[in-house]
Amino acid sequence: MNNWQINQIRKEIITSPYRQKVVVAGRRWGKSILSLMWLLTKEIQPGERRWIVGPTYRSLKSTTWPILRAIIRQYEDVIINESDLSIKLPNDSEIALKGSEQENNLRGAGLDMVVMEEYSYIKPHVYEEIIYPMLTTTQGETLFIGTPNSFDHLYDAYLRGQGDDPDWKSWQYTTLEGGFVTQEEINKAKKTMDENTFKTEFLADFVSTGNRAAYNFDRKL
Repeated sequence: MNNWQINQIRKEIITSPYRQKVVVAGRRWGKSILSLMWLLTKEIQPGERRWIVGPTYRSLKSTTWPILRAIIRQYEDVIINESDLSIKLPNDSEIALKGSEQENNLRGAGLDMVVMEEYSYIKPHVYEEIIYPMLTTTQGETLFIGTPNSFDHLYDAYLRGQGDDPDWKSWQYTTLEGGFVTQEEINKAKKTMDENTFKTEFLADFVSTGNRAAYNFDRKL
């Protein structure tokens, strides 16, 4: 897959009119980059709030925050809060990264756009009971994105996006289709990983692990 095709994939996701979008992708596909592109492409109106919600504060600080900060620093009169992982723009709008482990701290006023990053590792009620009500008054938009973790709530969201709900749309991509990892590296990973883990991490496939600690153990072998 060449760069033009990869860019067309991202463009389709970002510009599609659906309010709830679901992207299931392999590791190192470029999920954090796409999340920021989706969050920042549309003009930010005065007073808007746009968030990325991840499993933990620490995970966002080490992955998504450095990219966002580098993008925003080129603009004047922005206030960057390193401890809160938030950015205040001159028009009184806010862009912020939020860890879902302190879920009650997420409650508040309306939200206009939100990314649920690595959604499999966020408790489902965080979106359903806390985030979604904040989007209702603004008719806000959501991007669910992550690598599969068996048949969980990311899977449910993906299936909804494959149905006939006019507000939902979903996509699924392998690591290779992101353009950041070569076929050679994919082949090396396949040789060293068990089949289910490889399918999950690199093919973005929903695979059941049976909820067992050693799901790939086979007595016959």
